[in-house]
Amino acid sequence: MSAVSSHLSDVPAADSRDELFGHPKGVFVCFFTEMWERFSFYGMKALLLLYLLQHHKFGDRAGLDVLGAYGGLVYCVPVIGGLLADRFLGMRKAVIFGGLLLVAGHIGMAVEGAAATTVNGVVVRDEGALRVFYLSLALIIMGVGFLKPNVSTIVGRLYPENDPRRDSGFSLFVAGINLGGLFASIVCGYLGQTYGWKYGFGAAGIGMLLGLAQFLWGRKYLRGIAEPPKPLSRSREWTIYALAILGLLPVAWLMHAVTAIRLGPDTIRWTYYIVIMALAGITWTMWHGLRRDDAQPKPLTAYAPSLLVFAGIGIAVNWLSARYGVLDFFVEEATLALVLMSVVFLAVGFWYAGFVTRGCSKVEAQRMGAMMVMIFAALIFYTLYEQTYGSWVTFTDRLLGKDLFPSLVIREGTPWPWSIPALLFAPIAFVTASSISERTPGSPWPRSLLMLAMLAMLAALVHDAVLLPQTAGSLTYLGSMFIVLLAPLFAVIWTRLDKRGLDPSKPAKSAMGLLFAGLSFLPLVWAAQHAGATGTLASVWWLVLAYLLLELGEMCLYPVGLSAVTQLSVPRVVSLMMGTWFLATAFSETLAALFGKLAALDIPEGAAIDFAMAGEKYANLFLLLMWIGIGWAVLAFAVSPLLRRMMHGVK
Repeated sequence: MSAVSSHLSDVPAADSRDELFGHPKGVFVCFFTEMWERFSFYGMKALLLLYLLQHHKFGDRAGLDVLGAYGGLVYCVPVIGGLLADRFLGMRKAVIFGGLLLVAGHIGMAVEGAAATTVNGVVVRDEGALRVFYLSLALIIMGVGFLKPNVSTIVGRLYPENDPRRDSGFSLFVAGINLGGLFASIVCGYLGQTYGWKYGFGAAGIGMLLGLAQFLWGRKYLRGIAEPPKPLSRSREWTIYALAILGLLPVAWLMHAVTAIRLGPDTIRWTYYIVIMALAGITWTMWHGLRRDDAQPKPLTAYAPSLLVFAGIGIAVNWLSARYGVLDFFVEEATLALVLMSVVFLAVGFWYAGFVTRGCSKVEAQRMGAMMVMIFAALIFYTLYEQTYGSWVTFTDRLLGKDLFPSLVIREGTPWPWSIPALLFAPIAFVTASSISERTPGSPWPRSLLMLAMLAMLAALVHDAVLLPQTAGSLTYLGSMFIVLLAPLFAVIWTRLDKRGLDPSKPAKSAMGLLFAGLSFLPLVWAAQHAGATGTLASVWWLVLAYLLLELGEMCLYPVGLSAVTQLSVPRVVSLMMGTWFLATAFSETLAALFGKLAALDIPEGAAIDFAMAGEKYANLFLLLMWIGIGWAVLAFAVSPLLRRMMHGVK
């Protein structure tokens, strides 16, 4: 933390020509860079599963395996990318390197190859195109790892320490993230399923190229805060780049291996046993933190009875898992990616137990325990949330209507999205506004230009959402749309509740997030049951309601969780604990894919979908996930008073 503080205090003061609307112009550079990066990332993700199922004819299980491994690695690698930037490269070079990798990856994704065919019951795929595909995924994973964590850090360092504008600056930055996600699905998802996969993936690549160009143009506004922490020799810098490029090979191999290599049942079974016992150990560590007395150290033998009790609980959970088929499901469906994630989780769990019991005071241990519970709540939440790019996408594609207002949709030809020129106009308006403000400080034109750009984006969004024929991929824009709409509302709600002394605690907000996440599956249960019973497509408005409930949950849980990590962590390990948050998100990606397999369908080539069977499978999956969300929410509400006490005054 001291290093960060020194960086912040060294931020040079800027004159008015270096600011726009009261914020450093560098914030807007990061805004548009991250907007385009998220545009490319979510645009590709909206198409990924459908592309594997429909173009390369992967089965649902194999497609979900690739999606889960990809999502998991995307959230793991930024921990390494942030560390390399902090210690060696500096944020500017890391962002540029990551952007180049992302551009290359998205270009590779546009290489479709020949569509898979079925010959005598055997699927024949274009293996050369698949090799390019796996390498492209590896490039994107590595690129996100270098770019994403460092753009966020730049925003914070553009403000002097204790600058009251920082919170609103981050609000601007988050708006860029959500705008990128919002337009990504409606542009890339629509183009990919309407014009061809290469157009959707190609649009994502062009977006990332524009983002990189925006960052290179605007680096003069970063005030030197994104440079290496100390002079870096050319040989060491190129060694880092070379090792990252070599790292593409094992990542690409893993993306291939999740479908090609099936682990033995004993390997998965013992991994499951060890993970459960590690969870029992982490829970014991929290219990120990509640009962410990720093003034009177106890011998290790005093902890033997409680250790035996928690070990017995772990053994009982393992036995019940085997007794009721939970373990069998993991043995049948777990992949190499999930096992590797489990190994990482075990390493973090053992470190946490040792650090808290030997390196923390009683108050620190209890705060760390409360934080770990909220990280676990986030893991559960995002296991449910990531169904939006898995089972929700295939369910929408197979059993839902797509258009919000069918009578208004343009049916003639294949209309082009208005969002494309609107998105291109926005950064051009920023560049022009920046130039005008430098030449003529106080001119009203910069504000007018950017307002015009925002209005153009809004008009394009409404046009494309209402008038274009929607697809399963394009409808994933609903998530980002609700975040954009709900964020200002929640900011007002929490502020007003706080003034009245009614603002819920962080643990209670996390519990609310889990509850909304569980309830979001209820409309989809009804939609699946309707489609199965009638043999007709259910209304897309069930999906709209599901997204609304889910994003209500995210607005409760996500900001609170990130804040809790920074407030409750012991200062010397706050970066590591933020990495743990992202590792939990990575683990949730693989778990989400695992659960999605419960609704996997095997549809023979050329056969029509069996609505009754499909409706039943999706309804059963959504019911299970609904009760998982509600069940964990009830438990989270029950322990929230205890967690609040463990936080020792942190709000």
